[in-house]
Amino acid sequence: MDDIGHPQMIQDIRRIVLTREVAQGGMCVVYEAKLLGCEGFAKRVAVKMLRSRWARDERFMRQFIGEAKLVCDLVHENIAQIYQLGRLPGGDYYIVMEFVDGLSLRDFMTHHFSRGRRIPPPLAVHIASRIARGLAFAHAFKDRQGRPLQIVHRDVCPNNILITTEGLSKLIDFGVAKALSQTVMDDRWLTGKVRYMSPEQAARRTVDFRSDIYSLGAVLFEMLSGTTVRPPEANPQTDDFAAMHPPWHRLPRDTDSELMVLMERALAADPARRHQDANQMAWALEYQIYKDGYGPTIQTVEAYLREHFPDLYRRGPPPPAGRVVRRPAASADEQAETVAEEMPGPVAR
Repeated sequence: MDDIGHPQMIQDIRRIVLTREVAQGGMCVVYEAKLLGCEGFAKRVAVKMLRSRWARDERFMRQFIGEAKLVCDLVHENIAQIYQLGRLPGGDYYIVMEFVDGLSLRDFMTHHFSRGRRIPPPLAVHIASRIARGLAFAHAFKDRQGRPLQIVHRDVCPNNILITTEGLSKLIDFGVAKALSQTVMDDRWLTGKVRYMSPEQAARRTVDFRSDIYSLGAVLFEMLSGTTVRPPEANPQTDDFAAMHPPWHRLPRDTDSELMVLMERALAADPARRHQDANQMAWALEYQIYKDGYGPTIQTVEAYLREHFPDLYRRGPPPPAGRVVRRPAASADEQAETVAEEMPGPVAR
C-alpha cells in the first residue's frame, strides 16, 4: 500500500471568471463563466447569483441554499447538475452549475408558434419523455442512508426545460421544490407558474409526485396545441382549477387517439386518475414514439435544431472576460425565475 498520508482537507485554489450575463429573472442573475484550475485547466460553467434585492432576505436566501443542497446529488442526463454552493466574502451565496449550451423549450416553442408552425408531434413527445425520466429519477431519489427524499419539483414549465445542442432535454431550477427532509418553500406559499400548476397545487394542498406529472402533461399539451391548458388570466385565488378543462379542441385533428388518452390521464383533475409515477408516464410516452419500431432520438433532435436553429451552432469570437470571483460563484441555466407568493388563509381548502 502507498504509505503517503492523505491530507484532511484540500485547499481550493480555483477561480471563476464571469464571461457574460446569459439570463435575468425576478430573483436571480445567471452568468456564463469559466472555472479555472491549475495548468491551464478551464471548465465552462453557469453561475447563479441572487439579485441584491433578495440577497439579504432570509426566506429567499434559504430558498437559494435549499435548492443547491436538495439537487447536489441528482446526477442524471435529464437534470442540469449542480457542482457547488459557495459564499462570497461580502456574504452573498452562489451556485455553480453545469452550463447547458442550447435553448429553452419556451424559445423552441415561440420559434414555431410565432411562425404559425407546429412542433412535430414525435419530437414533442420525445422531449416530454426525457423530462419524465428526469422527474422519475428525482422522485425516487434516496439520501445516503437509503431514505426516499420524495422530491417534488413544483415548477415544471417550458422555461425550466432546456434543449442542448446535442439534443438532450434537461430539467432545471428546483428553487421551489419540496422534499420530505427539507422543503425549500412550504405549502403556505403558492409556488410555480399558474398556467402549468396542478389543481391541488393551485389550491395550496399538499402535493406529491403526481403534481409534476400534471405539469408535464400541461407542457406537452402546449407543445402539441400551441395553447395552454388554462387561460393566462386564470386566478388560483378565485377560480376552481379542478373545474377548468383543457381546450381539447385546440389539439390537431390528427392527434393519435392513444396519445389523447395519455394526455387526458396526465391532466386529470383528480391525482388518483393520473399516472401514479413518472416512470409510468415516461413508458407511455416512449411507447407512443417507438411502438412501430423506430422513433426520434437525441440525434434526431440535434439534426432538427441544426436545420431550424443554425445560430446555435455558429461559434463567434469569445466574449470579453468579466470580473474574477475568488471562490466559485453561482450557477444555473435558466430563462426565467418563478415568482412565489405567500398566500393568506389556510394551507388546504
